Amino acid sequence: MGDKETIVFHCALSQVRGPKAAARYMRERERLLANDPAAKEKAQKVLVLERGFEGWQEVYGRDKNLTENYDEKLWAENY
Repeated sequence: MGDKETIVFHCALSQVRGPKAAARYMRERERLLANDPAAKEKAQKVLVLERGFEGWQEVYGRDKNLTENYDEKLWAENY
């Protein structure tokens, strides 16, 4: 289950849905690897993006190297 070293979950603010999805993923991964003797070799970091995508876009949204197709109008307060 998952060959990536790090998995990052998020939602808009990472207050409910992102953390809940991360917890569900970790529980299911643990269940699936419970009888796998090589499970320790398959270690994986599971993270939740602090402040969610809204926080990300405030800091990194305009950086075209980090955020593809960012449209500032979509994030404007009164749009």
